[in-house]
Amino acid sequence: MVKKILLLTLCYLLPLMASAQKYHFKQYGIEQGLAGNETYSIIQASNGLLWIGSLDGVSSFDGKNFTNYTTENGLPSNLAFRIFEDSNDRIWVGTVNKGYAIIENGKVFIPSQKETEELGMVRCFLEAKDGTVYIFFSKGIAAVKDGVTEVIRGNDQNLIINTHDAVWYDDNTIYLASNSRGVVKITLNPYKEEYMDNASHGINNICYAIEIDSDKNIWVGAYGELYKIKGDDITKYKFNKDEYDLNRVYSIYQEGDDTLYLGFEGNGFAVFQKESGDYEMINEKNGLPTKYIYNIEKDNEGNFWMATYGAGIVRFRNTAYSLYDETLGLPANSTNDAYLWEDRWMVGTDNGMVSIKDGVVSEPIVSNKLVRGFTENSEGNLLIAEEDGVYELSKNGKQSIKYKGVFSFLKVIDDYTFLNASRNLRVINKDTSYTIGNEKTYALEKIGDRFITAQFRFIRQLRHGKFDIIPGLNPKEYNNFRDMDALDDNSVIAVNDKYVFLIELNDNTYKIKKHDIKKFGNFEYLNILRVDGNNLWMGSRGQLVSLDIDLFRKSDSIKTTVYRTTASFMKNGIDASGLRIVDEGILLGTSRDGMIAFDRRNFTENTLPPRLEMPEVLLFSEPLNDSLYRTSEGIVLPYKMNYLSFMMEAITFTYPENVKYKYRLKGLRDGDGWSVPSEDSQAVFSYIPPGSYTFEFTADNGNGVWQEEPYVYSFVIKVPFWRTWGFWFAFLTLASLGIILVIFERNKSARIRQEKFAHDLIQAQENERTRVARELHDSVGQKLMLLTKKTKATGNLEMEALAGNTLEELRSISRGLHPATMKRLGVTAAIVSMINEVDQNTNIFFTNEIENIDHLLSKDASLHLYRIVQEVLNNMVKHSEAKAASVTIEAKSNGIYTVIKDNGKGFSYSEKSKITSSLGMKTLMERAKILHSKLNIQSEPNKGTTIYLSIPT
Repeated sequence: MVKKILLLTLCYLLPLMASAQKYHFKQYGIEQGLAGNETYSIIQASNGLLWIGSLDGVSSFDGKNFTNYTTENGLPSNLAFRIFEDSNDRIWVGTVNKGYAIIENGKVFIPSQKETEELGMVRCFLEAKDGTVYIFFSKGIAAVKDGVTEVIRGNDQNLIINTHDAVWYDDNTIYLASNSRGVVKITLNPYKEEYMDNASHGINNICYAIEIDSDKNIWVGAYGELYKIKGDDITKYKFNKDEYDLNRVYSIYQEGDDTLYLGFEGNGFAVFQKESGDYEMINEKNGLPTKYIYNIEKDNEGNFWMATYGAGIVRFRNTAYSLYDETLGLPANSTNDAYLWEDRWMVGTDNGMVSIKDGVVSEPIVSNKLVRGFTENSEGNLLIAEEDGVYELSKNGKQSIKYKGVFSFLKVIDDYTFLNASRNLRVINKDTSYTIGNEKTYALEKIGDRFITAQFRFIRQLRHGKFDIIPGLNPKEYNNFRDMDALDDNSVIAVNDKYVFLIELNDNTYKIKKHDIKKFGNFEYLNILRVDGNNLWMGSRGQLVSLDIDLFRKSDSIKTTVYRTTASFMKNGIDASGLRIVDEGILLGTSRDGMIAFDRRNFTENTLPPRLEMPEVLLFSEPLNDSLYRTSEGIVLPYKMNYLSFMMEAITFTYPENVKYKYRLKGLRDGDGWSVPSEDSQAVFSYIPPGSYTFEFTADNGNGVWQEEPYVYSFVIKVPFWRTWGFWFAFLTLASLGIILVIFERNKSARIRQEKFAHDLIQAQENERTRVARELHDSVGQKLMLLTKKTKATGNLEMEALAGNTLEELRSISRGLHPATMKRLGVTAAIVSMINEVDQNTNIFFTNEIENIDHLLSKDASLHLYRIVQEVLNNMVKHSEAKAASVTIEAKSNGIYTVIKDNGKGFSYSEKSKITSSLGMKTLMERAKILHSKLNIQSEPNKGTTIYLSIPT
């Protein structure tokens, strides 16, 4: 106990370090979309988004846009005091006296909290390794696991500890910062509480923040003080005693192994060095927009974010850029020149001159006078261009007039002093002095045996007291110059509104190379060039760029490092030709807003590429719910859904306003090439043809670091049904079938017409045969019969025989033309009679097996069958040379089958069918068609002929 008391009495009383310059802070409030300006908690979630709890709801932030959650979205209260993310990427929101809520996938839900209704305000959360979430209320502690809530410390009015912050010490031990009991050590299993407060350890009972470093030191932020607890040893750190009430350490963030960032409720924040106890207090004097800092969080890009009261959230990156203005002691915000002289920065303004050393601004050296610039003469004295002349300031502090007049520019090179008045240039050395007409000079350098001057309208050379235009730099073509500096004894580099010029002089001959400004980077307004060893510094509003000079001169290759801030900090930018290099890595720039100081050693470069997201796809300017079109093959869109806009998002916080995107739509013609980088975060593709596509995009982090893994979104636009192969197959098939059907119908019609014609022709033939047969029988037959009778009367046997034979032949012809037997006895008897007649009148031996088919055939069909058999027998008699033949006709259930067979010489049917012109054969075929029968003729040379005929019944 004695040791503790000694340690408490030996606490450090730390002096406030000098910090006169203003730093760069960026503020986001309700004007930018934040839910409320009174913020208490801020974290960066695993998906890269920042989450902020405020008195007006919860906000998520991607670097450009805020998404807000309030009671309208399901929160139990808009008073969100603490934000926490668990291992399942869920956001827990602790509210003031309304319990807690959980945000998951953009949706808010409120778990049952009956057990904790009496525990008051949610102050903080912790998660154990097993997934248990411990919730610390103002009046108790609860544990939630697998949706089940257990109160492990209830609302005991006599033992309320008012937890404000909590931290794990080990798996079973938690330390609390209490608003009423100082520091509380909690052992979970078994549950136990131990107190370190004012009475027991000299620790203020009102504690706000607690942090444990890698060495197991416990750092505690309290009312007006900071404590380090190491076992039984307690070290107390106090701040400016005159600001005790303002130094309430409300938040502790550990940065690396050596530094703590302390947020104060009342005095901004401090950068605290753990080893030495030194700190730099940064507050409203340094440009911080508020003095109330409730929570500090560092994102993965190196930015510090602060939850504040009244100023929303504030971003702080580093102290590389700082500003000196009237509020810090400058005579005026409009600065004209800065110069390093005698370890001090000499600053000239529109209303006087001061010096700055170790960040402290001196009393005015020149008061109430315009000070335009500085240079140093060969004696090491400072020459000051004031509004009424050039004064010399010696090292012992004496000031005297050197040259009278109004000069806007002065410079000393070797033994020459140059003074630029409004319309002339005065050149002074130990041997001579002369004045030459001239415009306002921005820069003057010596190369070779001459001097190069840069004015707005041109760059000229001064030689032997005369100005000449430099060959190759015609003022009509190249003007609007802004700055110039020497590279070495024989070359200078200059810039105008379009080009950077490299001007070299060798053997009295100029060599000029020009490079487009765009080649050096995205400069809004390049107006500064300064050479520092092998570095060329270039500047515009919001950034400085360092270029490797050797590489550039040897190969025209560009290797740059960009040191960016925001345009809001360098509102008007550094003046043209207004940059001075005063020390290694330290640059001073004049502006209308004060003097800008840049220390490269303090710059934190963002090398982290952005996280890519695509929050929305638009179809004809309306959100596309692609889940409706998601199939096993991916996202498949109808062919009319082909006007798509892809909303690209790059989550980055350092330079979000400078982010550039490039994209491509693979599947389009020439779609493999990336677009030109652009700040436009929307990619529009109109009337995309059907096909398979992959949209890819990437982005940089606003400082030239690109994400190498593009965001990929694949989809298919279906081919319209009339352009699918299935449609065309079906269409062509149907068209072919249609054509075939038309042809078939036409052929059928033609066949029907042909069959009708053949039928009509055959019918006409039959009618004509009947008529001829009747005429022969009734007319010629009667006359021959009379002739036969008369010949008998004459007794001439020869004439009688001739007449009888003629009459018999006539009757045979008549029967052939019209089978009267078929009419009287039927087709079966007619066919048998015809066969017998052929058998009797020829040398062919016939056999026949003919069933009675009279009842199976109509009159016309019977005639056609008769004629077919007749034609076959006629052809057999005429051509076959057969010795024997057979005719078979039999009736079966499905038709009448006729087979006529001979043993004649036969023929090649396939060849004869191609060349035959026999009317009888054609008639035979036509009669078979009329009967809807099948006629098959089989014949080979020397193998006889067989004819098959099947007539359906």
